[in-house]
Amino acid sequence: METLTATRPGLDRAELRGTARGGLINLVGAVAAGSGGLAVTWLVALALSPEDAGAFFAVTSVFLLVGALARLGTPTGLVYWVARLRQAGRESAIGSVLRIGLWPTVIAASAAALALFAAAPMFTRPDLVRLAAVFLPASVVMESLLAATRGYRLMGPTVLVDKLGRTLAQLAALGVIAATGAASAFTVTAAWALPYLPAVVAAWWCLRRSHEGAEDPGFPDRVEARAFWWFTAPRAVAGVAQIGLQRLDIVLVASLAGLGPAAVYTVATRFVIVGQLVSGAVGQAVQPRAAAAMAAGAALSAKRLYQESTAWIVALTWPVYLAVALLADQYLRLFGGEYATETARAVVWLLVPAMMVSAACGVVDSMLSMAGKTSWQLIDVTIALVVNVSLNLLLIPSFGVVGAAIAWSAAVVVNNLIPLAQLWRTFGLHPFGALTGRALPAAGLGFGALPAVAGLLGSPWTPVALVMAGLAWTTVLLRYRRMI
Repeated sequence: METLTATRPGLDRAELRGTARGGLINLVGAVAAGSGGLAVTWLVALALSPEDAGAFFAVTSVFLLVGALARLGTPTGLVYWVARLRQAGRESAIGSVLRIGLWPTVIAASAAALALFAAAPMFTRPDLVRLAAVFLPASVVMESLLAATRGYRLMGPTVLVDKLGRTLAQLAALGVIAATGAASAFTVTAAWALPYLPAVVAAWWCLRRSHEGAEDPGFPDRVEARAFWWFTAPRAVAGVAQIGLQRLDIVLVASLAGLGPAAVYTVATRFVIVGQLVSGAVGQAVQPRAAAAMAAGAALSAKRLYQESTAWIVALTWPVYLAVALLADQYLRLFGGEYATETARAVVWLLVPAMMVSAACGVVDSMLSMAGKTSWQLIDVTIALVVNVSLNLLLIPSFGVVGAAIAWSAAVVVNNLIPLAQLWRTFGLHPFGALTGRALPAAGLGFGALPAVAGLLGSPWTPVALVMAGLAWTTVLLRYRRMI
């Protein structure tokens, strides 16, 4: 087992407070982005037919998959290197890292956009694919620029530019289209993609402000490209596989079962975005501090960062997952009566336990990558993707969207338990601290067992019990927030 040394309690507590502040900013953005993502799905489902909605969801999934490939893993690489160079007092070398990481990303994004544009006739709706390809470079470059600002431990730019600014712009554009009766698959896709253009400009400005004064021409310092890409290259493939786990099933459902079932599947699984954004928000706050702690061999900081961040992820996501499971019919009817089907309910019930397991494992992916084990991460996510694709191809033709849900659930569990075992065995790091030990049973009891029992008295009592649990839970979370 690789060992890490302990740190001073004062430093450890300061790191936790810094992470908490960054995590709180990110969580505000995650709430906005998660709510916005659900609202986008809701607007699209109401404004378009299931076939057109399925075409939109499939094309945006392809957009995100190709974007992940074009990013070349640079977001994680930039966070890792910028944070470590600042920890080592080598701010003058950050410029070399930015040049090494950003220029290849710009080139790759442009090439990917041209390739996607040329491949458009292969898809059911080539007009939508061509439209999405135009905005692909802006999306890819924005992600990398904002990642570099997070290396400076600045969470504000990511929240303001991406999670708030871009999301609200998409909602506003979609709202105008829906209100004016101009909704079509093409106009909705344009409204969704256009905000990436101002977002990339804002992200460039934020990074420029963060990096001002860091260069020192009199004392040149630089990172070798080989060192940067040795760390980043495995993450490039892993990033594609991660997005594949989240989005490829929509594409496969559209191809194997049709655009209508793809829309039903997307609607039934949209609650997952809440947990993904909460985990991502906490992970983005933890990443730079985890990288610094691992670089310094600081066991106490790394362990407490992991355990307390996991407790917060559980506390914020398990109530949502359990509420959606108990109120599956009401959740699905929000998007229209045609989506409240038995198969859609089965999709919800299959995914909820898998997502709860994922939340309980915390930011295991971020911790493994910040420990420098991106090659392990690549192997892990590749295994999970193989499980996902294999089960999708096997089950979708016979079971439709339910088969896709089984495949995704299995892949999510594999993608969390394997890296958890590696992190625990190699570094002695695991997410099950004292606070996590309280959050897990309390959330399960308050939002699962008690509302389910209340439902036996009559269906109206389940939401009443959930509301009461939510009020009590909020009070408890505010109390623990003051302890950090």
